[in-house]
Amino acid sequence: MKFGSPSPDKKILFVVNEAGEFVELRRVALAAKDAGYGVAFLFAQQGYINLKQDRASCRLNGFDDYFPGRSLRRSLQSKQYQEIADGLENGYIPHSLRQERKPKRPFATGAALLLSALATPLLALTERTAGVLDARKKRKHARTLQPFNYARLVYKHVTPALVIYGQEFPGSVNSLLTKLCNRDNVPTLIIPFAVGTAKEMVESLSDKPPYDAERNIINKLAASLFPHWVNYYASKKLLRLPGQKIFLLETLGIAPEHPWIPNNSRTTCIGVESPEMQRYYQRMLFPPSQLRVTGAAYDDILYTARKSDTARSLIFRRLRLDPNKPLLVCAWPTDQYGSRDIPLEFPNYKALCMAWAKTLAAASRFSDFNVVIRPHPVTDPNLLMEVLRPYRLHHRVTDIDTLDLVPACDLFVACVSSTLRWAAACAIPAINYDCYDYGYTDFNGAEGLFTTNRYSTFVSLVERLTENKTVYEEARTKQMACAKEWGMQDGRSMERIINLIDELAGPPSKSTSPSEFHANE
Repeated sequence: MKFGSPSPDKKILFVVNEAGEFVELRRVALAAKDAGYGVAFLFAQQGYINLKQDRASCRLNGFDDYFPGRSLRRSLQSKQYQEIADGLENGYIPHSLRQERKPKRPFATGAALLLSALATPLLALTERTAGVLDARKKRKHARTLQPFNYARLVYKHVTPALVIYGQEFPGSVNSLLTKLCNRDNVPTLIIPFAVGTAKEMVESLSDKPPYDAERNIINKLAASLFPHWVNYYASKKLLRLPGQKIFLLETLGIAPEHPWIPNNSRTTCIGVESPEMQRYYQRMLFPPSQLRVTGAAYDDILYTARKSDTARSLIFRRLRLDPNKPLLVCAWPTDQYGSRDIPLEFPNYKALCMAWAKTLAAASRFSDFNVVIRPHPVTDPNLLMEVLRPYRLHHRVTDIDTLDLVPACDLFVACVSSTLRWAAACAIPAINYDCYDYGYTDFNGAEGLFTTNRYSTFVSLVERLTENKTVYEEARTKQMACAKEWGMQDGRSMERIINLIDELAGPPSKSTSPSEFHANE
Protein backbone atom coordinates (compact mmCIF):
# COMPACT_ATOMS: atom_id res chain seq x y z
CA MET A 1 0.00 0.00 0.00
CA LYS A 2 1.44 3.39 -1.00
CA PHE A 3 0.70 6.67 0.66
CA GLY A 4 0.76 10.20 -0.67
CA SER A 5 3.34 12.88 0.04
CA PRO A 6 4.95 12.41 3.46
CA SER A 7 5.06 15.04 6.13
CA PRO A 8 7.83 17.44 5.03
CA ASP A 9 9.42 17.51 8.49
CA LYS A 10 9.93 13.73 8.48
CA LYS A 11 12.67 13.17 5.97
CA ILE A 12 15.28 10.44 6.23
CA LEU A 13 18.74 10.97 4.74
CA PHE A 14 20.40 7.70 3.66
CA VAL A 15 24.19 8.00 3.23
CA VAL A 16 25.99 5.63 0.84
CA ASN A 17 29.80 5.31 0.71
CA GLU A 18 30.19 1.95 -1.06
CA ALA A 19 28.11 0.38 -3.81
CA GLY A 20 27.23 -2.62 -1.64
CA GLU A 21 25.47 -0.39 0.88
CA PHE A 22 22.86 0.86 -1.56
CA VAL A 23 21.20 -2.52 -2.11
CA GLU A 24 20.38 -2.96 1.58
CA LEU A 25 19.59 0.69 2.32
CA ARG A 26 17.28 0.86 -0.69
CA ARG A 27 15.12 -1.89 0.82
CA VAL A 28 14.82 0.08 4.05
CA ALA A 29 14.16 3.29 2.10
CA LEU A 30 11.26 1.70 0.22
CA ALA A 31 9.67 0.55 3.47
CA ALA A 32 10.25 3.98 5.03
CA LYS A 33 8.59 5.65 2.05
CA ASP A 34 5.62 3.29 2.36
CA ALA A 35 5.43 4.22 6.05
CA GLY A 36 5.08 7.90 5.12
CA TYR A 37 8.62 9.27 5.35
CA GLY A 38 10.37 11.41 2.78
CA VAL A 39 13.57 9.80 1.48
CA ALA A 40 16.83 11.31 0.23
CA PHE A 41 20.09 9.58 -0.69
CA LEU A 42 23.57 11.10 -0.44
CA PHE A 43 26.20 9.27 -2.49
CA ALA A 44 29.05 10.59 -0.42
CA GLN A 45 32.20 9.58 -2.29
CA GLN A 46 33.61 11.11 -5.44
CA GLY A 47 33.93 8.52 -8.18
CA TYR A 48 31.17 6.35 -6.68
CA ILE A 49 31.22 3.36 -9.01
CA ASN A 50 27.47 2.74 -9.39
CA LEU A 51 26.36 6.36 -9.42
CA LYS A 52 24.45 6.26 -12.71
CA GLN A 53 22.42 3.13 -12.04
CA ASP A 54 21.77 3.90 -8.36
CA ARG A 55 20.64 7.44 -9.13
CA ALA A 56 18.31 5.97 -11.76
CA SER A 57 16.90 3.67 -9.07
CA CYS A 58 16.35 6.70 -6.83
CA ARG A 59 14.45 8.54 -9.54
CA LEU A 60 12.38 5.44 -10.28
CA ASN A 61 11.32 5.19 -6.64
CA GLY A 62 10.78 8.91 -6.09
CA PHE A 63 13.83 9.45 -3.84
CA ASP A 64 15.83 12.67 -3.85
CA ASP A 65 19.54 12.10 -4.47
CA TYR A 66 22.72 14.12 -4.08
CA PHE A 67 26.35 13.50 -4.96
CA PRO A 68 29.57 15.56 -4.83
CA GLY A 69 30.99 16.66 -8.15
CA ARG A 70 28.60 19.48 -8.94
CA SER A 71 27.20 22.22 -6.76
CA LEU A 72 24.09 21.68 -4.69
CA ARG A 73 22.52 24.62 -6.51
CA ARG A 74 23.05 22.85 -9.83
CA SER A 75 21.59 19.65 -8.35
CA LEU A 76 18.42 21.46 -7.34
CA GLN A 77 18.30 23.25 -10.68
CA SER A 78 18.57 19.93 -12.50
CA LYS A 79 15.67 18.64 -10.45
CA GLN A 80 13.58 21.58 -11.62
CA TYR A 81 14.56 20.92 -15.23
CA GLN A 82 13.70 17.25 -14.84
CA GLU A 83 10.21 18.15 -13.66
CA ILE A 84 9.73 20.17 -16.85
CA ALA A 85 11.20 17.36 -18.98
CA ASP A 86 8.79 14.85 -17.46
CA GLY A 87 5.94 16.68 -19.19
CA LEU A 88 7.51 16.46 -22.64
CA GLU A 89 6.71 12.82 -23.41
CA ASN A 90 10.23 11.49 -22.94
CA GLY A 91 11.72 14.03 -25.36
CA TYR A 92 9.22 13.62 -28.18
CA ILE A 93 7.58 17.00 -27.54
CA PRO A 94 9.68 20.20 -27.71
CA HIS A 95 9.22 22.67 -24.88
CA SER A 96 8.17 25.41 -27.31
CA LEU A 97 4.88 23.59 -27.94
CA ARG A 98 4.07 23.79 -24.24
CA GLN A 99 4.57 27.57 -24.14
CA GLU A 100 2.25 30.33 -25.24
CA ARG A 101 3.49 31.82 -28.50
CA LYS A 102 4.61 35.42 -28.21
CA PRO A 103 4.88 37.94 -31.09
CA LYS A 104 8.39 38.83 -32.20
CA ARG A 105 9.67 42.17 -31.12
CA PRO A 106 12.05 43.81 -33.66
CA PHE A 107 13.78 45.81 -30.91
CA ALA A 108 14.50 42.65 -28.87
CA THR A 109 15.87 40.86 -31.93
CA GLY A 110 18.21 43.75 -32.79
CA ALA A 111 19.43 44.02 -29.21
CA ALA A 112 20.17 40.31 -29.13
CA LEU A 113 22.27 40.57 -32.32
CA LEU A 114 24.26 43.50 -30.91
CA LEU A 115 24.91 41.75 -27.60
CA SER A 116 25.99 38.63 -29.46
CA ALA A 117 28.57 40.57 -31.49
CA LEU A 118 29.96 42.29 -28.40
CA ALA A 119 30.03 39.11 -26.34
CA THR A 120 31.92 36.86 -28.80
CA PRO A 121 35.49 38.08 -27.96
CA LEU A 122 34.65 38.11 -24.27
CA LEU A 123 33.28 34.59 -24.48
CA ALA A 124 36.47 33.31 -26.10
CA LEU A 125 38.55 34.88 -23.32
CA THR A 126 36.20 33.49 -20.68
CA GLU A 127 36.49 29.98 -22.11
CA ARG A 128 40.30 30.13 -22.01
CA THR A 129 40.17 31.41 -18.44
CA ALA A 130 37.55 28.82 -17.55
CA GLY A 131 39.91 26.07 -18.74
CA VAL A 132 42.52 27.17 -16.22
CA LEU A 133 39.92 27.65 -13.48
CA ASP A 134 38.34 24.30 -14.27
CA ALA A 135 41.68 22.52 -13.80
CA ARG A 136 42.14 24.29 -10.47
CA LYS A 137 38.59 23.40 -9.51
CA LYS A 138 39.20 19.73 -10.24
CA ARG A 139 42.32 19.78 -8.07
CA LYS A 140 40.36 21.49 -5.33
CA HIS A 141 37.53 18.95 -5.54
CA ALA A 142 40.07 16.16 -5.24
CA ARG A 143 41.05 17.43 -1.81
CA THR A 144 39.95 15.55 1.22
CA LEU A 145 37.56 18.18 2.55
CA GLN A 146 35.34 18.48 -0.54
CA PRO A 147 33.01 15.55 0.26
CA PHE A 148 32.73 16.81 3.83
CA ASN A 149 31.75 20.30 2.72
CA TYR A 150 29.19 18.87 0.31
CA ALA A 151 27.74 16.56 2.96
CA ARG A 152 27.31 19.53 5.29
CA LEU A 153 25.42 21.47 2.60
CA VAL A 154 23.15 18.49 1.87
CA TYR A 155 22.44 18.02 5.57
CA LYS A 156 21.51 21.68 5.91
CA HIS A 157 19.29 21.54 2.84
CA VAL A 158 17.47 18.28 3.64
CA THR A 159 17.10 18.98 7.40
CA PRO A 160 16.50 15.27 8.09
CA ALA A 161 14.59 13.87 11.04
CA LEU A 162 16.94 10.85 10.91
CA VAL A 163 20.20 9.97 9.16
CA ILE A 164 20.86 6.32 8.25
CA TYR A 165 24.21 4.76 7.25
CA GLY A 166 25.16 1.34 5.89
CA GLN A 167 28.36 1.38 7.93
CA GLU A 168 30.74 3.64 9.80
CA PHE A 169 34.49 3.84 9.25
CA PRO A 170 37.19 6.43 9.99
CA GLY A 171 37.53 9.17 7.41
CA SER A 172 34.01 8.92 6.00
CA VAL A 173 31.61 11.87 5.88
CA ASN A 174 29.42 9.86 8.24
CA SER A 175 31.51 11.02 11.19
CA LEU A 176 30.93 14.68 10.34
CA LEU A 177 27.21 14.14 9.77
CA THR A 178 26.93 12.33 13.09
CA LYS A 179 28.64 15.24 14.81
CA LEU A 180 26.20 17.69 13.22
CA CYS A 181 23.26 15.45 14.14
CA ASN A 182 24.37 15.14 17.75
CA ARG A 183 24.68 18.94 17.91
CA ASP A 184 21.16 19.35 16.56
CA ASN A 185 19.64 16.41 18.49
CA VAL A 186 18.94 14.55 15.25
CA PRO A 187 19.15 10.75 15.72
CA THR A 188 21.45 8.57 13.62
CA LEU A 189 21.17 4.88 12.80
CA ILE A 190 23.46 2.27 11.24
CA ILE A 191 21.79 -0.50 9.25
CA PRO A 192 24.84 -2.74 8.57
CA PHE A 193 25.14 -4.01 5.01
CA ALA A 194 27.93 -6.54 5.61
CA VAL A 195 29.84 -8.43 8.27
CA GLY A 196 32.77 -6.28 9.40
CA THR A 197 35.48 -7.15 11.91
CA ALA A 198 38.87 -5.83 13.01
CA LYS A 199 40.43 -8.91 11.39
CA GLU A 200 39.20 -7.71 8.00
CA MET A 201 40.86 -4.34 8.62
CA VAL A 202 44.30 -5.68 9.56
CA GLU A 203 44.28 -8.18 6.70
CA SER A 204 43.48 -5.53 4.10
CA LEU A 205 45.98 -2.93 5.39
CA SER A 206 48.94 -4.92 6.71
CA ASP A 207 50.73 -5.06 3.34
CA LYS A 208 50.13 -1.43 2.35
CA PRO A 209 53.03 0.97 3.07
CA PRO A 210 50.94 4.12 3.80
CA TYR A 211 49.51 2.37 6.88
CA ASP A 212 52.88 1.33 8.31
CA ALA A 213 53.31 3.26 11.58
CA GLU A 214 57.09 3.32 11.08
CA ARG A 215 57.03 4.52 7.48
CA ASN A 216 57.76 8.23 8.00
CA ILE A 217 57.92 10.94 10.63
CA ILE A 218 54.23 11.90 10.18
CA ASN A 219 53.06 8.32 10.80
CA LYS A 220 55.42 7.95 13.76
CA LEU A 221 54.16 11.18 15.29
CA ALA A 222 50.52 10.17 14.77
CA ALA A 223 51.18 6.81 16.41
CA SER A 224 52.83 8.50 19.37
CA LEU A 225 50.19 11.21 19.91
CA PHE A 226 47.14 9.05 19.14
CA PRO A 227 47.92 5.47 20.23
CA HIS A 228 44.29 4.37 19.77
CA TRP A 229 44.94 4.52 16.01
CA VAL A 230 47.65 1.85 16.35
CA ASN A 231 47.20 -1.90 15.89
CA TYR A 232 49.60 -4.83 15.55
CA TYR A 233 49.39 -7.67 13.06
CA ALA A 234 51.77 -9.98 11.18
CA SER A 235 54.85 -8.53 12.94
CA LYS A 236 53.85 -5.01 11.89
CA LYS A 237 52.80 -1.86 13.72
CA LEU A 238 49.90 -0.41 11.76
CA LEU A 239 47.82 2.76 11.60
CA ARG A 240 44.16 2.60 10.61
CA LEU A 241 44.72 5.64 8.34
CA PRO A 242 47.86 7.42 7.11
CA GLY A 243 49.21 9.92 9.65
CA GLN A 244 48.09 13.06 7.79
CA LYS A 245 44.46 11.94 7.74
CA ILE A 246 44.61 11.05 11.43
CA PHE A 247 45.75 14.58 12.28
CA LEU A 248 42.94 16.01 10.16
CA LEU A 249 40.20 13.92 11.79
CA GLU A 250 41.49 14.56 15.28
CA THR A 251 41.65 18.30 14.57
CA LEU A 252 38.08 18.30 13.24
CA GLY A 253 36.89 16.33 16.26
CA ILE A 254 35.38 13.52 14.18
CA ALA A 255 37.76 10.69 15.04
CA PRO A 256 36.23 7.51 16.52
CA GLU A 257 37.20 6.25 19.95
CA HIS A 258 38.27 2.86 18.54
CA PRO A 259 39.25 3.33 14.86
CA TRP A 260 39.98 -0.37 14.29
CA ILE A 261 36.46 -1.52 15.19
CA PRO A 262 33.97 -1.27 12.28
CA ASN A 263 30.84 0.76 13.09
CA ASN A 264 32.44 2.22 16.21
CA SER A 265 30.96 5.70 16.33
CA ARG A 266 28.80 8.15 18.21
CA THR A 267 25.67 7.18 16.31
CA THR A 268 22.47 6.90 18.29
CA CYS A 269 21.75 3.28 17.43
CA ILE A 270 22.86 0.23 15.43
CA GLY A 271 20.25 -2.12 13.99
CA VAL A 272 21.86 -5.47 14.78
CA GLU A 273 21.22 -8.18 12.18
CA SER A 274 21.29 -11.33 14.30
CA PRO A 275 22.12 -12.78 17.72
CA GLU A 276 25.55 -13.75 16.37
CA MET A 277 26.30 -10.13 15.43
CA GLN A 278 24.96 -8.94 18.77
CA ARG A 279 27.54 -11.16 20.51
CA TYR A 280 30.24 -9.67 18.29
CA TYR A 281 29.30 -6.10 19.23
CA GLN A 282 29.18 -7.09 22.88
CA ARG A 283 32.70 -8.56 22.64
CA MET A 284 33.82 -5.24 21.17
CA LEU A 285 32.31 -3.46 24.22
CA PHE A 286 29.69 -1.44 22.34
CA PRO A 287 27.31 0.30 24.79
CA PRO A 288 24.17 -1.83 25.28
CA SER A 289 22.03 1.27 24.75
CA GLN A 290 23.44 1.59 21.21
CA LEU A 291 22.41 -1.92 20.12
CA ARG A 292 18.98 -3.01 18.97
CA VAL A 293 18.42 -6.47 17.49
CA THR A 294 16.12 -5.84 14.53
CA GLY A 295 17.19 -8.34 11.92
CA ALA A 296 18.11 -7.21 8.43
CA ALA A 297 15.97 -6.08 5.51
CA TYR A 298 16.95 -9.16 3.51
CA ASP A 299 15.65 -11.47 6.28
CA ASP A 300 12.03 -11.08 5.24
CA ILE A 301 12.84 -11.86 1.61
CA LEU A 302 14.65 -15.03 2.65
CA TYR A 303 11.81 -15.94 5.00
CA THR A 304 9.13 -15.46 2.34
CA ALA A 305 11.10 -17.46 -0.22
CA ARG A 306 11.70 -20.35 2.18
CA LYS A 307 8.05 -20.50 3.19
CA SER A 308 6.73 -20.23 -0.35
CA ASP A 309 5.84 -23.33 -2.33
CA THR A 310 6.40 -21.54 -5.61
CA ALA A 311 9.58 -19.44 -5.10
CA ARG A 312 11.95 -22.37 -5.67
CA SER A 313 9.99 -23.73 -8.63
CA LEU A 314 9.99 -20.27 -10.24
CA ILE A 315 13.78 -20.10 -9.98
CA PHE A 316 14.10 -23.56 -11.52
CA ARG A 317 11.76 -22.61 -14.37
CA ARG A 318 13.66 -19.39 -15.06
CA LEU A 319 16.92 -21.31 -15.17
CA ARG A 320 15.39 -24.23 -17.12
CA LEU A 321 16.66 -26.77 -14.61
CA ASP A 322 15.42 -30.21 -13.65
CA PRO A 323 13.34 -29.57 -10.48
CA ASN A 324 14.01 -33.12 -9.28
CA LYS A 325 17.72 -32.39 -8.88
CA PRO A 326 19.30 -30.38 -6.04
CA LEU A 327 20.83 -26.99 -6.81
CA LEU A 328 24.37 -25.75 -6.18
CA VAL A 329 24.75 -21.96 -6.44
CA CYS A 330 28.23 -20.46 -6.73
CA ALA A 331 28.82 -16.79 -5.99
CA TRP A 332 31.77 -16.36 -8.35
CA PRO A 333 34.88 -14.86 -6.67
CA THR A 334 36.05 -11.37 -7.61
CA ASP A 335 39.59 -10.49 -8.65
CA GLN A 336 41.37 -9.45 -5.45
CA TYR A 337 44.94 -10.11 -6.57
CA GLY A 338 45.64 -6.38 -6.62
CA SER A 339 44.94 -6.11 -2.90
CA ARG A 340 47.02 -9.13 -1.78
CA ASP A 341 50.79 -8.97 -1.42
CA ILE A 342 51.25 -12.49 -0.08
CA PRO A 343 51.94 -15.72 -2.00
CA LEU A 344 48.70 -17.35 -3.12
CA GLU A 345 47.98 -20.85 -4.43
CA PHE A 346 47.37 -19.63 -7.97
CA PRO A 347 49.62 -17.18 -9.84
CA ASN A 348 46.83 -14.97 -11.17
CA TYR A 349 43.07 -14.47 -11.26
CA LYS A 350 42.55 -16.39 -14.50
CA ALA A 351 44.31 -19.46 -13.11
CA LEU A 352 42.16 -19.22 -9.99
CA CYS A 353 39.01 -19.03 -12.10
CA MET A 354 40.07 -22.09 -14.09
CA ALA A 355 40.41 -24.03 -10.84
CA TRP A 356 36.92 -22.99 -9.66
CA ALA A 357 35.47 -23.92 -13.06
CA LYS A 358 37.14 -27.34 -13.03
CA THR A 359 35.69 -28.12 -9.59
CA LEU A 360 32.17 -26.99 -10.47
CA ALA A 361 32.28 -28.87 -13.76
CA ALA A 362 33.13 -32.07 -11.89
CA ALA A 363 30.18 -31.52 -9.54
CA SER A 364 27.90 -30.98 -12.52
CA ARG A 365 29.16 -34.08 -14.31
CA PHE A 366 29.55 -36.61 -11.50
CA SER A 367 26.74 -35.68 -9.10
CA ASP A 368 23.00 -35.09 -9.28
CA PHE A 369 23.42 -31.36 -8.61
CA ASN A 370 22.38 -28.61 -10.98
CA VAL A 371 25.15 -25.98 -10.98
CA VAL A 372 24.44 -22.26 -11.39
CA ILE A 373 26.99 -19.44 -11.33
CA ARG A 374 26.17 -15.94 -10.17
CA PRO A 375 29.03 -13.55 -11.07
CA HIS A 376 29.71 -10.42 -9.06
CA PRO A 377 28.71 -7.19 -10.89
CA VAL A 378 32.39 -6.21 -11.27
CA THR A 379 33.36 -9.53 -12.89
CA ASP A 380 34.72 -9.25 -16.44
CA PRO A 381 32.08 -11.12 -18.50
CA ASN A 382 34.47 -11.84 -21.37
CA LEU A 383 37.05 -13.43 -19.08
CA LEU A 384 34.35 -15.42 -17.31
CA MET A 385 33.00 -16.82 -20.58
CA GLU A 386 36.53 -17.65 -21.75
CA VAL A 387 37.14 -19.62 -18.55
CA LEU A 388 33.78 -21.41 -18.39
CA ARG A 389 33.34 -22.37 -22.05
CA PRO A 390 35.89 -25.25 -22.08
CA TYR A 391 34.04 -26.76 -19.11
CA ARG A 392 30.62 -26.27 -20.72
CA LEU A 393 29.55 -24.04 -17.84
CA HIS A 394 29.09 -20.80 -19.82
CA HIS A 395 25.34 -21.47 -20.14
CA ARG A 396 25.07 -21.87 -16.34
CA VAL A 397 25.68 -18.16 -15.66
CA THR A 398 22.73 -16.09 -14.39
CA ASP A 399 22.04 -12.52 -13.34
CA ILE A 400 19.24 -13.47 -10.93
CA ASP A 401 19.75 -11.72 -7.61
CA THR A 402 21.83 -13.80 -5.19
CA LEU A 403 19.23 -13.06 -2.52
CA ASP A 404 16.66 -14.95 -4.63
CA LEU A 405 19.04 -17.79 -5.47
CA VAL A 406 20.24 -18.61 -1.96
CA PRO A 407 16.91 -19.72 -0.43
CA ALA A 408 16.22 -21.80 -3.55
CA CYS A 409 19.50 -23.70 -3.47
CA ASP A 410 20.67 -26.80 -1.60
CA LEU A 411 24.38 -25.97 -1.46
CA PHE A 412 26.02 -22.54 -1.59
CA VAL A 413 29.64 -21.85 -2.51
CA ALA A 414 31.42 -18.50 -2.13
CA CYS A 415 34.67 -16.79 -1.21
CA VAL A 416 34.62 -14.88 2.12
CA SER A 417 31.35 -13.22 1.13
CA SER A 418 28.78 -11.74 3.48
CA THR A 419 26.19 -13.65 1.44
CA LEU A 420 27.32 -16.78 3.28
CA ARG A 421 25.34 -15.60 6.30
CA TRP A 422 22.18 -15.83 4.15
CA ALA A 423 22.87 -19.53 3.61
CA ALA A 424 23.57 -19.97 7.32
CA ALA A 425 20.26 -18.29 8.23
CA CYS A 426 18.40 -20.46 5.72
CA ALA A 427 19.93 -23.67 7.13
CA ILE A 428 21.67 -24.37 3.80
CA PRO A 429 25.08 -26.11 3.87
CA ALA A 430 27.79 -23.88 2.42
CA ILE A 431 31.46 -23.85 1.48
CA ASN A 432 33.58 -20.78 2.09
CA TYR A 433 36.72 -21.17 -0.02
CA ASP A 434 39.05 -18.46 1.27
CA CYS A 435 41.15 -18.50 -1.91
CA TYR A 436 42.83 -15.17 -1.04
CA ASP A 437 43.90 -16.46 2.38
CA TYR A 438 42.33 -13.73 4.49
CA GLY A 439 41.88 -16.08 7.42
CA TYR A 440 38.54 -14.67 8.53
CA THR A 441 36.78 -16.64 11.24
CA ASP A 442 33.44 -14.83 10.85
CA PHE A 443 31.46 -18.00 10.17
CA ASN A 444 33.08 -20.39 12.63
CA GLY A 445 29.84 -20.64 14.62
CA ALA A 446 27.93 -22.00 11.62
CA GLU A 447 28.60 -25.73 11.89
CA GLY A 448 27.17 -26.59 8.49
CA LEU A 449 29.35 -23.97 6.80
CA PHE A 450 32.84 -25.22 5.91
CA THR A 451 35.78 -22.80 5.55
CA THR A 452 39.09 -23.66 3.91
CA ASN A 453 41.99 -21.79 2.33
CA ARG A 454 43.35 -24.80 0.44
CA TYR A 455 42.18 -25.74 -3.04
CA SER A 456 42.58 -29.47 -2.44
CA THR A 457 40.26 -29.24 0.58
CA PHE A 458 37.80 -27.15 -1.42
CA VAL A 459 37.66 -29.87 -4.10
CA SER A 460 37.19 -32.54 -1.45
CA LEU A 461 34.36 -30.60 0.26
CA VAL A 462 32.51 -30.10 -3.02
CA GLU A 463 32.85 -33.81 -3.85
CA ARG A 464 31.68 -35.00 -0.41
CA LEU A 465 28.70 -32.65 -0.16
CA THR A 466 27.46 -33.32 -3.70
CA GLU A 467 28.16 -37.05 -3.93
CA ASN A 468 27.67 -38.33 -0.38
CA LYS A 469 24.10 -37.88 0.83
CA THR A 470 24.97 -38.87 4.40
CA VAL A 471 27.64 -36.16 4.65
CA TYR A 472 25.27 -33.64 3.13
CA GLU A 473 22.42 -34.44 5.51
CA GLU A 474 24.74 -34.23 8.52
CA ALA A 475 25.84 -30.76 7.41
CA ARG A 476 22.24 -29.70 6.84
CA THR A 477 21.19 -30.93 10.29
CA LYS A 478 24.01 -29.00 11.95
CA GLN A 479 23.13 -25.88 9.99
CA MET A 480 19.48 -26.14 10.95
CA ALA A 481 20.46 -26.27 14.62
CA CYS A 482 22.24 -22.90 14.50
CA ALA A 483 20.30 -21.11 11.73
CA LYS A 484 18.40 -18.87 14.16
CA GLU A 485 21.70 -17.36 15.33
CA TRP A 486 22.45 -16.00 11.86
CA GLY A 487 19.18 -14.35 10.91
CA MET A 488 15.77 -13.33 12.21
CA GLN A 489 13.62 -15.79 10.30
CA ASP A 490 10.18 -14.74 11.49
CA GLY A 491 9.23 -12.40 8.63
CA ARG A 492 9.12 -9.33 10.89
CA SER A 493 12.58 -7.78 10.50
CA MET A 494 11.40 -4.85 8.39
CA GLU A 495 8.62 -4.21 10.86
CA ARG A 496 11.21 -4.00 13.65
CA ILE A 497 13.41 -1.67 11.57
CA ILE A 498 10.51 0.69 10.81
CA ASN A 499 9.42 0.60 14.46
CA LEU A 500 12.95 1.62 15.43
CA ILE A 501 12.88 4.42 12.84
CA ASP A 502 9.56 5.60 14.29
CA GLU A 503 11.07 5.53 17.77
CA LEU A 504 14.11 7.55 16.72
CA ALA A 505 12.56 10.03 14.29
CA GLY A 506 9.00 10.12 15.55
CA PRO A 507 6.31 8.56 13.35
CA PRO A 508 5.17 10.49 10.27
CA SER A 509 1.64 11.79 9.89
CA LYS A 510 0.67 8.58 8.09
CA SER A 511 2.03 5.17 9.00
CA THR A 512 1.89 1.66 7.62
CA SER A 513 0.58 -1.28 9.61
CA PRO A 514 2.94 -4.26 10.08
CA SER A 515 0.93 -6.48 7.75
CA GLU A 516 1.41 -4.00 4.92
CA PHE A 517 5.19 -4.45 5.01
CA HIS A 518 4.77 -8.10 4.09
CA ALA A 519 2.50 -7.13 1.20
CA ASN A 520 5.12 -4.69 -0.06
CA GLU A 521 7.78 -7.36 -0.15
